[in-house]
Amino acid sequence: MYTDPAFTRRGIGRRLLGLCEDAARAAGFVRTEMMATMAGVPLYEACGYRPIERILSAPIDGVQVPLVRMERTL
Repeated sequence: MYTDPAFTRRGIGRRLLGLCEDAARAAGFVRTEMMATMAGVPLYEACGYRPIERILSAPIDGVQVPLVRMERTL
């Protein structure tokens, strides 16, 4: 998920995440897991996700991106 910087801090990311979680619950899932960029970690933690592990992405054009694997019980 990515929010255009001109539209951050308006609840858009939280709303999208909530809709995805609702759909997962409706499909019978009881847990979610994601790979978060460092910029997204504060939002996901505020929404109840917890970090599992920190990793580096596979290199893309020689650049590795730090990621955090996160989970939440629904």
